[in-house]
Amino acid sequence: MTDTNQTPASFSVDKFSNFSEVFAYNQKHISGSKVFVQARQERKLSYGRLLDLTARTCSWFTAQNLKRGDRVIILSHDGLAIVALFMACLRYGLTAVIVAPDSGEEEQMNLIRAAKPSALFMDDVFYKKLKALPDITKLSIEPNAAYDKGGLLGKLMGNKGGAADMFPALLKGITPATDCETNPVPLDTVAYILFTSGTTSRPKGVEITHGNLLAQMKTFVRHYGYTANSHLLNILPLHHTDGLTQGPVVAFTGGCTVHRPLRFAINAIPQLMSAIYKYRITHFIAVPAMLQLIDSLGAKDDQVFKNEHFKFIISTAGYLDPNLWQRFEAAFGVMIVNVYGLTETVCEALYCGPTQDTRRVGTIGKPVDTEVRICDDDGKDVTDGQEGELWLKGDHVMKGYFEMPDETAEVLTDDGWFKTGDLGKKDKDGFFHIVGRKKNVIIVGGINVYPDDVANILRSLSGVMDAVVWGENDDTWGETVNAAIIPEQNNTPDPHKISEQFLNHAAVEMLPRQIHVVSDFPRGPAGKVIVRDLQKQISAQKQGAAAENGTDQFEDKIINVAANSFKCPASELSLSSTAETTKGWSSLAHVEFLLSLEKEFGIKVEPKDILSVRSIGDALNVVKNKIGEAA
Repeated sequence: MTDTNQTPASFSVDKFSNFSEVFAYNQKHISGSKVFVQARQERKLSYGRLLDLTARTCSWFTAQNLKRGDRVIILSHDGLAIVALFMACLRYGLTAVIVAPDSGEEEQMNLIRAAKPSALFMDDVFYKKLKALPDITKLSIEPNAAYDKGGLLGKLMGNKGGAADMFPALLKGITPATDCETNPVPLDTVAYILFTSGTTSRPKGVEITHGNLLAQMKTFVRHYGYTANSHLLNILPLHHTDGLTQGPVVAFTGGCTVHRPLRFAINAIPQLMSAIYKYRITHFIAVPAMLQLIDSLGAKDDQVFKNEHFKFIISTAGYLDPNLWQRFEAAFGVMIVNVYGLTETVCEALYCGPTQDTRRVGTIGKPVDTEVRICDDDGKDVTDGQEGELWLKGDHVMKGYFEMPDETAEVLTDDGWFKTGDLGKKDKDGFFHIVGRKKNVIIVGGINVYPDDVANILRSLSGVMDAVVWGENDDTWGETVNAAIIPEQNNTPDPHKISEQFLNHAAVEMLPRQIHVVSDFPRGPAGKVIVRDLQKQISAQKQGAAAENGTDQFEDKIINVAANSFKCPASELSLSSTAETTKGWSSLAHVEFLLSLEKEFGIKVEPKDILSVRSIGDALNVVKNKIGEAA
């Protein structure tokens, strides 16, 4: 194995015709000691350790009679375990289904049932918690195991040898497979399935083949200029395409390093910024909500991005507001590359930057390795400047939706065009713009939430007769989920208790920011709910309640806003409540709390205010001071 961390002069990502060749190349040319993934608490996975682990895991797959194309569930809180197992599946030819570890039990079981897996790779906590798991091959994952033995953590954990019957320690006595690269995985083998929702009885699973994935990785490495010297900072979740493909998979394809040193949180922004210095980051992959919070809380005179190593930021998974885009670039002296794509296209299809010929702020740029059409409702091309549905075609477009031929046929034409459901237009200079959406989807901080799924969950809850869900624009998250419910007769449900029930069925990002209780929905002639009229009705209802209650109930108002943000009963809160004593007071909920106070009281919350609030009493003082300043 060549002891170098540099990209050989002969390297060309376009030489790879399958992932087996990527594994073989890295085995020969990348130093075994080079870090592949840098995780939290200084845990590391080197290239040498990864290649050995995956070869041994492939032998274990064979011993378990797993065959190429078999689907396997990966469900773990341990990012390094997810990466190692996914890469082993990629090397062997298994189809990985990565399930969100923080989603609800019902959603997790829906996805497991929908995937029809041949094996389960999970933390023990999930084996104990989930009911009626299929009787199939099971692999237990040891949490926070040492993957590389160097450093203090490795000495403390590695010397114990790990749990002998759990991954990765159980691989110790297994002989590494030697035939992985001599029998390449066919390009039409499904590499992974990402389910767009696990809350319905028939979750929609996007099938991405080895050919799709490799095509996208080639585009990334080439277009972004990744080399073995690149250091990517990507802390997005691994059960989403942006965290997985723009993290470990592209890093492995380009022979570089991906850093995942922390979980994103408002109080972790200083550590996030310092990580860019510490790890000599060259590229930062982020969603617009991250950039919004960094813009609000990061020191504007910070030189963090102005160093010889850093190249640019990649903003993905959601609409990037042009004002934020320009403000951020000016404040931090850095380029943001705005990209557009979908889970169905692996990740990206159009790129605004980093090359000047593709860059125009406020657009999604131009297609790279992708054909694009703007079509009317009849599937005919419209002229430049006119709006229509964005259609995409390329080697990275999905195989289809798992075991859903009708749904696949709705979006994939016979000649390979994918109908995105997004409305766009092309200007006279060839730059593309997104102007709307045909699909009924709410994008919350880069995560797709389907209103029908949320409404169906709400209708299933005790005391709820009917529900309507819609998205509202939000400066931080792009959009937020909001809902109105009609209670069952003789029932007055508490919205906070409804929220508690909801979280037993779905992930927190699906939870509506507000749940309004109304007596009826305004409907059109065909019976369809008119959301705009419903919003007006709710606004009038709130104004009437405010006039009735008066304006001297600051404490009650703030506690109610807190209860709504933290998704807990107001009765459980007081002015002394803090993040330590309030279950739902996460970093993201903290931001939502302060932003909701802005809207409730018509004030402007500054970064120092966000960081100074440690209790609901602190928030009360901030509000009173702001109102006093404005008086």
